[in-house]
Amino acid sequence: MSDKRLEQFVHRWAKVMSNRNYVDVQIFADAGDMGRDVVGFLTKQRHEGPWHNYQCKQLARTLQIGTALLDLGKIIYYSYRGEFILPERFTFVAPRGMSRTLEHLLYNPTELKEKIISSWSEYCQTKIIKNEVINLESGLLDHLNNFDFSCVDRVTLDDILSDSSVNPVLAAYFGADPGAPPPHTVPSNVEKTELRYVNELLDAYGERERCLYNNHEDVIAHSKYATHFSEQRERFYRADAFNRFYRDNTLVEEMDDLQGEIYHGIIERHREAYADCLARVNAVMSQAASIPPAGLLAKHARVPIRQGICHLIVNDGKLSWKL
Repeated sequence: MSDKRLEQFVHRWAKVMSNRNYVDVQIFADAGDMGRDVVGFLTKQRHEGPWHNYQCKQLARTLQIGTALLDLGKIIYYSYRGEFILPERFTFVAPRGMSRTLEHLLYNPTELKEKIISSWSEYCQTKIIKNEVINLESGLLDHLNNFDFSCVDRVTLDDILSDSSVNPVLAAYFGADPGAPPPHTVPSNVEKTELRYVNELLDAYGERERCLYNNHEDVIAHSKYATHFSEQRERFYRADAFNRFYRDNTLVEEMDDLQGEIYHGIIERHREAYADCLARVNAVMSQAASIPPAGLLAKHARVPIRQGICHLIVNDGKLSWKL
């Protein structure tokens, strides 16, 4: 990966990290980044509240002391100037690893602090801002001493690959298997979020029986359609869990492509003439089951999910069981 690609990768990964609760994640990596690459904000106060900094280092060799101390020096200096408060966590993302000496300092925060103080003139004094000398004088030194150097750590390639939440990001960048979606639950009561497709099903049952079903309880009490209705809700919630998992895990384009495949795979069957709307529902469900999906999500888009996607499309108002 190039520097930019690594920053984009970490940006997407930070959005889905299983052990973080960021309200926002931003990339600041440019000429005026002030020592920030990818930032995860833990509150809506953004830089006025707790935040984490991910410093991405895609180098030709392992990360060395001088480079690391300069990055820390920038954060300390610009926070001293009031651009932001000190981060709660400072993480070097270095796929090629770091030097043993630097690694030792990260595991010994007191030594890391002593090293940046003793080496300030070598690594930071004239390098934070071009053509400016930044001396480690009393105010800045006090500010540096207030920084908790135990918050500085590193992320290796093994760390990235061991985080299960990174799988969809690996899929987006490298075509890796994004992993299966989590288990789903079907609430006993119909939720507001599913009323559109449920009401269309109620109308379809009512059309066939020449009666009016006022709510889903009426259908459940009608043994003829209770099982059918339960199956459709099961499909809807499986597809809904599938959809939310992959969208939330950065695979929006793949999910859009899959829904597009399902839509175009069923639409001609949907437009055919039927005796009633319920016949159309059943024909489309059969057609959806026979569609061979492609793409990264194909392995996990099983028959009930493909059928449930049809109900998602109806629930979004993009399709109706009526013509």
